Amino acid sequence: MAWIYPAGGISIADVTFRFPALTDIFEKEDPNAIAEDNNAETDPQKAIEEMMAATQAKEFAKFSDSLKFYEDFFQNGRNRFDLPNNDPTWFDRLFLHLELAKIDSNTVHIVHYGDSQLEEDRISATIREDLQKEFGGGGPGMLPAVLSIPSQTTSVWNNGDLTRFIMFGTEEDRADHNRYGPLAQVSKLEGSAVIGIKKREDKDGKFAHVGGYGIIKVLASKRGSLKVRLAYEKTIVENEGTEKEKRKKKFVDAPAPTDEKFNKLRVFTWKLPDTTSNAKVYLSGNAEIYSISVDGPYGVAVDNVAMRGSSGTVFTRMDKELLAESFKAMNARLIIMEYGGNLVPSLNKSNLEYTRKLITKQIQTVQNANPDADILFIGPADMAKQMDGKIKSYPGLELTIQMLREIALENGLAYWDMFRVMGGEGSMRKWVKQSPPLAGADYIHFSRRGAAYMGELFCNALRMHYDFFKFRDRHKIDDAKLKELSKWYKENKAEKPAEAAPQAEADQ
Repeated sequence: MAWIYPAGGISIADVTFRFPALTDIFEKEDPNAIAEDNNAETDPQKAIEEMMAATQAKEFAKFSDSLKFYEDFFQNGRNRFDLPNNDPTWFDRLFLHLELAKIDSNTVHIVHYGDSQLEEDRISATIREDLQKEFGGGGPGMLPAVLSIPSQTTSVWNNGDLTRFIMFGTEEDRADHNRYGPLAQVSKLEGSAVIGIKKREDKDGKFAHVGGYGIIKVLASKRGSLKVRLAYEKTIVENEGTEKEKRKKKFVDAPAPTDEKFNKLRVFTWKLPDTTSNAKVYLSGNAEIYSISVDGPYGVAVDNVAMRGSSGTVFTRMDKELLAESFKAMNARLIIMEYGGNLVPSLNKSNLEYTRKLITKQIQTVQNANPDADILFIGPADMAKQMDGKIKSYPGLELTIQMLREIALENGLAYWDMFRVMGGEGSMRKWVKQSPPLAGADYIHFSRRGAAYMGELFCNALRMHYDFFKFRDRHKIDDAKLKELSKWYKENKAEKPAEAAPQAEADQ
């Protein structure tokens, strides 16, 4: 009847009959509507703000457990990084370069400078393997033409007219110039020579990615004359697909390289049609050879640059233009400076300020040579010696660590504290007593096992930041939103301890 009844009703004489409309019959009245309409004190702006706060709280609450897990590590984790302004996004630029490397078929270099703790490709090899497994890549990275201390991952040999000079050695070891290139050493070629590079046999499969060479470069001086040739080992298949099929390895010549010239640097590059784990570089002429770079077709490369006895004070004495051109040619996006152990025995309050200025100049020299790269400083591990009949940490160790951390953060570097990672004072003694030992009887140097373990701890810390990077990317959390989220979390965080890692991983 409501549907067919006229809206104006039916009039008979002076009487009008009406029937309720459909909207009057079925409309539900909000019991609070009248009260709200009659409430003169209601503030529309306040109501909107309350609604937005409730929406934000609901949105942020779903990130709370993950954020709690990450922030607990960034603030309290023993193997955490100390970061400028406590910024957990400090590594973002590096991660972007690493992810783009695969897309762009590019190679990103991480140059790992350090003292004798890095000899034999220790620590660096573990970091390299972890990153290449994640981001792609192969090969050992940059190598000197003359490798005086063998590497555990790569065999490097040479024959011919090469003379090696190093920046970090004695006066007798140094050249009569400062053109040392990115490895702080140079080999002078006067005649002809051959350099062989081959992946070492790895029965345990620890360094599966250190082979697979796809791109090989020779970094040499622009001055002088130099001819280069590359031969690499290739698997030849005979009678393929038949019963007589045979496979044998044979050295073949690579196509001619490209020749890129800078102001002081000359870079020869071979892009191989097949990957290999065994190559020979033939050189003839008169030139300075700064490095041979051996990389995969794309991905990440980690260069091991061990300087026995060095405190990292060599950079200001190197040709800065050549260093800058080398970093550019190698697309170096992260520079790791692992020094401090050789400072510890002599550092005290009387020479503290001088040492501070000296280290600061080294950092600033590297920054100026490569402003597009991030720099990470790794401080010394625990070091011990016998004092008063007991094995104790060196007295100047903590003073050195405090100084290096302050210098790093003041100059925009990240800092990783190996002393803290190991367990602090007295931890070296425990590492030596482990079975098998994680450190040597000198209570200073890691064993191979200990160096690998330290590399794993470093990778775990870096992976936390990469996971955090991916977490923000998945949830579209930009810098502004991250600040809001962090502020909300601090205002609303519970006092209970952080959730275990699986809680955060479940959210991911």
